[in-house]
Amino acid sequence: MTIRAKIISIVALTVLLTVGATMAVVIGMQKRKMTVAGIHETRFLCDVIESTTESVMSEGRTVDIQKILDGVGRNSEIIKLRILSTDGRVLKSADRSETGSRPADLPAAALATSREAQAFVSGVRINYFRRIRNRKECFGCHGSGEKILGIIQIVHDNSRNYNDFLSFRRLLVFFCFAIVLIVSVTMSSLFQRLVVRPLKGLLSAIREVGAGNWDASAKVESNDELGEIEISFNEMIREVNKLHKKNILKERELSKVRVELEHKTKVEELNSQLEANIGKLEAANEAITALSDEVKNKNVALERAVDRLKKINEVGRTLSSIIETKEVMRIVVQTTADLLDAGKVTMHLKNTSSPSVTMKYERGDGVVRLHHFSTELHEEYPDLFAQAKPVCIPVPVEGKRGSDPGTSGIGVPLKVKGQVVGAMILENDPARCSITEDELEVLTTISNQAMVAIENAWLYESVKNNYFATIQSLVNALEASDRFTKGHSERVRLLSVELGKYVGLESRELELLEHAAILHDIGKIGIDNFVLQKQGRLTSREYGLVKTHPLIGDEILGPIENLEDVRKTIIQHHERYDGTGYPYGLRGDEISLTSRILSVIDTFDAMMTDRPYRKALVLSQVKDELRVNAGTQFDPQVVQPFLEMLDTEGDSLLSDAGYNALFPI
Repeated sequence: MTIRAKIISIVALTVLLTVGATMAVVIGMQKRKMTVAGIHETRFLCDVIESTTESVMSEGRTVDIQKILDGVGRNSEIIKLRILSTDGRVLKSADRSETGSRPADLPAAALATSREAQAFVSGVRINYFRRIRNRKECFGCHGSGEKILGIIQIVHDNSRNYNDFLSFRRLLVFFCFAIVLIVSVTMSSLFQRLVVRPLKGLLSAIREVGAGNWDASAKVESNDELGEIEISFNEMIREVNKLHKKNILKERELSKVRVELEHKTKVEELNSQLEANIGKLEAANEAITALSDEVKNKNVALERAVDRLKKINEVGRTLSSIIETKEVMRIVVQTTADLLDAGKVTMHLKNTSSPSVTMKYERGDGVVRLHHFSTELHEEYPDLFAQAKPVCIPVPVEGKRGSDPGTSGIGVPLKVKGQVVGAMILENDPARCSITEDELEVLTTISNQAMVAIENAWLYESVKNNYFATIQSLVNALEASDRFTKGHSERVRLLSVELGKYVGLESRELELLEHAAILHDIGKIGIDNFVLQKQGRLTSREYGLVKTHPLIGDEILGPIENLEDVRKTIIQHHERYDGTGYPYGLRGDEISLTSRILSVIDTFDAMMTDRPYRKALVLSQVKDELRVNAGTQFDPQVVQPFLEMLDTEGDSLLSDAGYNALFPI
């Protein structure tokens, strides 16, 4: 903030505070005057009512008192007009409905005081009370022993005076701001002319001097202190300018002498240095040329090696997250072909606990699985299994006779704990004549990473199989007591997984769905067999018990770690797409996709098998029921692909699930 702004702000604030304080005092005085004027008006009106009442009382016309009150009460500024008894009852009132009542808004102090008159002010209302003394004129109706005949109450609306007060206050506020504005503008103008303008001239001269203009001077505009400062500044600059010019002349003379002395010695030194540097430069140029070629070659090789290492690391990270053997083999075969630009890559793997698997990549065809592959028909595989080390494999060109190699290839063994369990063979295109040591090293590294991932996948599959065998035994024990649901969970598991694959679920979601399908009815272990096997219609209480089995299943599986999503699928598999299911009444996408799939398959198997309360339906009827209930009980986006799957591969699928063993489809 500038000095000008600070001074003007201080002056304006001082004026504003002074005028504001004055205005507050004047407004307070005016407000008190307004209130006093209203009280005077109310007192005058009360005098008129009291004198008029005395007049009619002296003439014996007591009936006219009500008329007087009615006439005065018509005034819009009179809110209440009453004559009260000393105990607060209404004797007469402009509002006749109040007569005889005791008003709730009557101040207690108005009755308790012994003062002749009393006024209570609340906002713009004046509540005025005056005691009516007993006089001779009143002895005709009242005994002479009564001192107080009653109390006149007038509630007067003082808004008219208050509006005048508001207008006056607005005028004062406007006047206050006008004074502040005028003073501020005047001070700003004077300060600009008398202070700011001279200071700006002086500051401008100082800046010019700082920029090197020693002829600059400040313009003298007044004879006050600022003028004296400007005169002193100009004299100081003139003296400094003289000294500056003298120094410049001396420096120029000294500079000429130094240049002449230094020039001779520098020329001699530079000549000798130049001759030496020319020889060094020629040698350096030759070395740089040789190093540049070498660096380029090494950079190319380094970039190629870094690129391969990045891809190998990416493959390692990818394989570490995959637990399915076939998917690991597919990624390894594809990656090997991409990294080594191979025309063909074959990977064969044998496991004592499962059938052998062979994956093959061929440029133009991609990766495919060979279902009928025999190592006995390929002579390189026995050598790999026997030697347990990389083997060079000459492969003849198709259509040519003789032993001339059309392509070159190499095979590496795949080992788990020192045992050869498979092999991977890489074959180059005819344009390439051999496999380099770098390519062999890359192939070996990838094969080692692959076998670590495959060993993990085998271990996981072994644990998974044992886990499923344990679960299946538990489910079989549960279903053994009910001939109608025997094999139900296994059929639901098989169809659920197939439908999950059909709609494109990932491997993790498929595994989750498989667990949930096996365990989805585990909660029925907590329900009486009488209810589960009842042949007649269930009562509402029995049906309520059946509806608790998802919750019971959730409680049973609760202590088992890593089954949170499985429990969620189980607890939701009886929810309906329209929100009328149980146990929570979820609807639409609030229900997980795995639960919606399990709901369709569970109902499908229930309709395809005999139950205590009905016989099994035929397949066409079951399909019709699914179509009819799509959008209400089932998700249409699950029913449609399931029906498509049944139409394309229904016979083999249902046969694998075991429905032929129950009855012909």
